[in-house]
Amino acid sequence: MAEPYLICPSSWHRTTLEPDPKGEVIVRVESGGTPSTKVEEYWDGDVPWLTPKEITGFSDGLFVSRTERSITQLGLSSSAAKLMPSGTVMLSKRAPVGAVAVNAVPMATNQGFLNFRCGQRMRPLYLAFWLRANKPYLDKVANGSTYPELYQNDLFEFEISVPPLELQDQILDALSALQFAALLGLPLEQSVTVPEQMVAMQEQNRRLSHIRDQILPLLLAGTFDVSSISAHVERAAL
Repeated sequence: MAEPYLICPSSWHRTTLEPDPKGEVIVRVESGGTPSTKVEEYWDGDVPWLTPKEITGFSDGLFVSRTERSITQLGLSSSAAKLMPSGTVMLSKRAPVGAVAVNAVPMATNQGFLNFRCGQRMRPLYLAFWLRANKPYLDKVANGSTYPELYQNDLFEFEISVPPLELQDQILDALSALQFAALLGLPLEQSVTVPEQMVAMQEQNRRLSHIRDQILPLLLAGTFDVSSISAHVERAAL
């Protein structure tokens, strides 16, 4: 078990990312695959097919429902690609390392992902935020002769402390409120007509985004009171 990047309360359930079909946290982890590009019948079907580059720029949202390319059922069955049910946590293991998304619809991925199926004790979105907060740790353990890559055996040793579902939901609600506040200012920027107002709005958005990024690891480590989120958001908006 690798030393945790986030030190959490001892009362939280402590485990690793190693899958356990009979467990309650991570029940399955699978990679993906790419159908042969030489066979036209494998492509442009009804199965969304995700690549790491499509979620590289994800800094705000986590859910993904559309992909640049799609494959057919024949392409799915003729390759290592697998249809992942909605709510799967998709972590890129190379090019780049550590990009995270949660699929809102069933989809397949290429081999650049490790796809986590959560058990009844773990909210998929909580795991996604946890992986995002642990990005510095992922970068440190990534290795490879040609380019950095996360290997299953290394990743499965990661220790994760899982709070009760009620607290997970509270943390996710708080993060959602921060996310909403940070993104709300983007359309408002386009509605102002005075340059000074635009500058002030952009500065406020930067403060809210900074607060969100700073609070994320604190919430996941159990060192920040969830109930105080609203006060921080209100002060940043002043």
